[in-house]
Amino acid sequence: MAHYTPGPVSRSLVRALAVAAVLASAAARAAGDKVGPETCRACHPSAFDAWHASPHARALESLPERSRKDPRCLSCHAPDLDDGLSGVSCESCHGPGRMYAARYVMRDPELSRAVGLADPGEKRCLACHTDSTPSLEKFDYARKLPLIAHGREPAAEPPRPAHRQGEAKPPPVPARPAHPAGR
Repeated sequence: MAHYTPGPVSRSLVRALAVAAVLASAAARAAGDKVGPETCRACHPSAFDAWHASPHARALESLPERSRKDPRCLSCHAPDLDDGLSGVSCESCHGPGRMYAARYVMRDPELSRAVGLADPGEKRCLACHTDSTPSLEKFDYARKLPLIAHGREPAAEPPRPAHRQGEAKPPPVPARPAHPAGR
């Protein structure tokens, strides 16, 4: 009887399967797909800090009390409120993170984008920052972008397990290259 040993699985097959899974679940994307900013913070602490200090993090609180239940206002000031996320969170701009939040996915820029990580640009910002929204001044993308710039640093490594007295220290974590621009 012949013995069959399968060969290694190619990256392109893994990507194709991941894309197929995303496409198959696209209709089901909803509340269960959000992971929340604390999940993002674990690997992207400086991006989290930049967001947390920004008006986006406090967008819901910036509304007058009478507007905090108005769907017209909430669609931009708290688009993920039904998911328990107030303000404009990471996933409001970068897309629901359940499919791309895993470290092995985020380490592969092509795969992370294939399964849903969005690289928001001017068009995404203009979905809320329009001429018809109340504002003291006209939205200028080029001028505002530096105020929310984040994510250019390499992702943080996960916490290393502590070693016990008498055990060898864990090996150092090798340096990783920075993520490509646009993330």
